[in-house]
Amino acid sequence: MKKKLLNVLKFVVLAATVYFIVVNLKMRPMDIVDYLLHAKSFFYLALSIFVVFLGVQAWIWVQILNDSGKQISSYRGLVIYMTSQFAKYLPGGFWNLVGRVYLTSKHGVVLGTQMTAILYENMMLGIVSCIYGIILLYSLHFIFLPVLLAVAVLLPIAYFFYEPVRVFSQKIIHKISKRFRGMELSLPRGRFFLYLSYYFMSHLLQGIAFWLLLQTFGVKSIDIVTAAGIFAVSWLIGLISPLPGGIGIREGALVFLLSAFQIPVVVATQISIVTRIWNLMGELVLFTLLNSIDLIRKRMAAS
Repeated sequence: MKKKLLNVLKFVVLAATVYFIVVNLKMRPMDIVDYLLHAKSFFYLALSIFVVFLGVQAWIWVQILNDSGKQISSYRGLVIYMTSQFAKYLPGGFWNLVGRVYLTSKHGVVLGTQMTAILYENMMLGIVSCIYGIILLYSLHFIFLPVLLAVAVLLPIAYFFYEPVRVFSQKIIHKISKRFRGMELSLPRGRFFLYLSYYFMSHLLQGIAFWLLLQTFGVKSIDIVTAAGIFAVSWLIGLISPLPGGIGIREGALVFLLSAFQIPVVVATQISIVTRIWNLMGELVLFTLLNSIDLIRKRMAAS
């Protein structure tokens, strides 16, 4: 019953968000085409940096996967990551992970190793997104400096008391998800925080890309760290969307967060739509580049 009510609530929120976006879009399909055709250099620079960000995200996943011993090469991991990325747009929103598991299994990586890497990946993405979200709340004056400092203290505490935190987190995860029962959070403290720092820096890279995209709309009230927070929080909120890829909810969250910085709702709505297209373009560019190189390498090897 609770699950049904939750699903109904998700669809109600989605319907309200889509209605809000349609009403405030004020941008015809040809306007979007015209924007892309006459995009400023900042747009292509933003796209290039976003492509690098995607590559870095894939590389971090490969490092976690290979932590206990080399499983696949970084290049092969990049190809697998980006090839499976588009499956997230299928109903269910988790097919990208299924595709990644399938493709990685073909290279001899056991399921347990893959699931542990996916668990760590999503855990660290959640932690880093929350950190940027907290910084965003501070910039919006929803929390004050003492609260921000108190939260900042939690990281060194978690570092020094890593083992009890690890055991506690493992118990919580086992209770929440049947899928991860029996899996042990085995990363040593040093490597856990190393990978966490990788994700923190990669999100800053994402923030730079999004900040550059905002410049094409003349947005001057948002800095790079805030841009990183807006993008990360909208990604987190988008996870509740009943549609794949966080479609609808993620755009609505982006409009809300941008509007909080005195950006007109109409402009914020246009940014949210262009951001989705920009995101997809970045994925397509890296996917095409990697698979083209892969195809050339296979043909050269065959000849």
